[in-house]
Amino acid sequence: MTKKAKSTAEVAAETVDTTQHLTAKQKKKAAKARKLGMSYEIINDELVIHPKIFFKQFNDFASMKDARNILLTALEPTGKQSRIAEIPDFPGVSPVKKAILMDVPIYDPYTMGLPMGARQLSKLACPDIYQEMTQDPLYEYIKQMEDQEKEILGLVSAAGFDQYKRVHDRFLDLLEVPLSKGEIKKKREEEDRDPEQKRAIQPELLVMETEILKIEDFPIHPSLDPKSELEEGWVDTLPGTGLEPKKLLALDCEMCKTVNGYAVTHVALIDRDHNQLINELVKPTEEITDYVTHISGVSEKSLIGITTSLSDIQKKIQGYLTGDTILVGHGLVNDLKCLKMRHPYIIDTAVIYHHKNGPPYKPSLRDLCIRYLKRTIQVRDEDKKPGSEQGHDPCEDAMASLELVEKKLVYGIHYGLSGLSQTETILDYLRRNGHKEGVVIENQAKLSMLVKRALVENNQEDYFPVSSDEQVVEKVIEQHANKQIVLARFDLAHHPLMSESEKRGQFLEYFKLIYQKMEPDTVFCITTGYRSNAERDALREKRVEYKKKLKKVGLSEIPMEERWSIEDEHALEQIADATRRGFIFASVK
Repeated sequence: MTKKAKSTAEVAAETVDTTQHLTAKQKKKAAKARKLGMSYEIINDELVIHPKIFFKQFNDFASMKDARNILLTALEPTGKQSRIAEIPDFPGVSPVKKAILMDVPIYDPYTMGLPMGARQLSKLACPDIYQEMTQDPLYEYIKQMEDQEKEILGLVSAAGFDQYKRVHDRFLDLLEVPLSKGEIKKKREEEDRDPEQKRAIQPELLVMETEILKIEDFPIHPSLDPKSELEEGWVDTLPGTGLEPKKLLALDCEMCKTVNGYAVTHVALIDRDHNQLINELVKPTEEITDYVTHISGVSEKSLIGITTSLSDIQKKIQGYLTGDTILVGHGLVNDLKCLKMRHPYIIDTAVIYHHKNGPPYKPSLRDLCIRYLKRTIQVRDEDKKPGSEQGHDPCEDAMASLELVEKKLVYGIHYGLSGLSQTETILDYLRRNGHKEGVVIENQAKLSMLVKRALVENNQEDYFPVSSDEQVVEKVIEQHANKQIVLARFDLAHHPLMSESEKRGQFLEYFKLIYQKMEPDTVFCITTGYRSNAERDALREKRVEYKKKLKKVGLSEIPMEERWSIEDEHALEQIADATRRGFIFASVK
């Protein structure tokens, strides 16, 4: 028969005064331990006090960095301590030997009715929710102290937002560790002297994901979304033959203004060897209201005798651009809309390079060339030599975007990103700092391509993507025996009709199995909260669709119920703030 694992509260309750044979110093330490609710035992006449973690009074939202630091500082009590929790450290207290963090989509503050002003889970801050948690079976494992009037059972966490105002994924935040300014500087110096191109990447890694294409308002090719409808006058690029790796082609278009909006007047398509595949003027069928010559370089005179139509240029582009090709450019969403073309594989230098002030600002192609290619393009007409052609040269612009991509392929995925986007995985961080071994175990985590690649390529023996929560449990137990730090993500979504209560019960069974095999003096942290919210997602989708329609047909053509209002904006802000919250629980076995 399997012996039931004792919880932290049960161990503390069993602590009795067996100090009659101890020295005066030892008795003093034992008294201090009892006062703090720390369990202890006497082994070979030596007093051994087991570590215990306490949350501090904290008046702000905690973050996943804080949760991560609970583990790191617990393993290094002499270093800089966590700002949200502490482990009393005095002579006789055993060191924390290992750490486990588990992320689960239950105990959601929003659905539990947590007040927006609450920053901690305590009787004072939120009595009803605190009372609910003390009745939960998990409470005996995460209990902080006997005095419920003073107990801070957990802290309220809040995920951040990305450049598209989407709520960050909690587990992804946990895995990404920002580099310091000094580390970024060192990294850039290493990039500059990288003769072996150890950071070199393949173009496929830079291709925009479908969700980002939609957010950036790109027309979506049916190979990415079979439900997407092809509008009149639009064409799709044709399927390829399965060529690997795919070819790179760079596109740039110049436009004019017509009575029906912008229309393409000059198209350039360049291959990777800088050969000009297409360099043609195009005659719009609509009435032109402004040739925008100072930018496009196209004038009324230059279009005299031009017979190439939009349909003609579409067919020419289709002759080169297929499913075997990745299209490169800068701000390609505008080019493709004017060309009325859809292509699935896009690398946009306005996305893979950051503005000097970071997202959501977008860099101009001219600034990127000055900064990374050390040359100037798109010279203003007033700065040109007499007799020079007016406007931009689309071949030059296409070539510049291609060279920027080539530069990124050589120097790696982080090249050209702003400081706040320079990160490393927690496993790389642990390895670089030398003395801790960590492991990541996840079921259905939504990791960025960047993090996924870093985990797969740099940490093959320490990264375990699994397909069930049962496998998560097995791997946690297995890896805990060998590694100091285990980070695990449970999905709890394999039975979508399970209630919150059933999911809590399921996780408790998983947790008990892990707790039973957990080594003594192991700190464990549980991060909670739902990972999505239907109301928030519906509002975001409404805003995206409204912006698309506004660009396409204008405000007067959009029905009132489909318009994005100030009230909608406030509602989205409120629901996003409320639903990005979670709880952080922590204790020591």
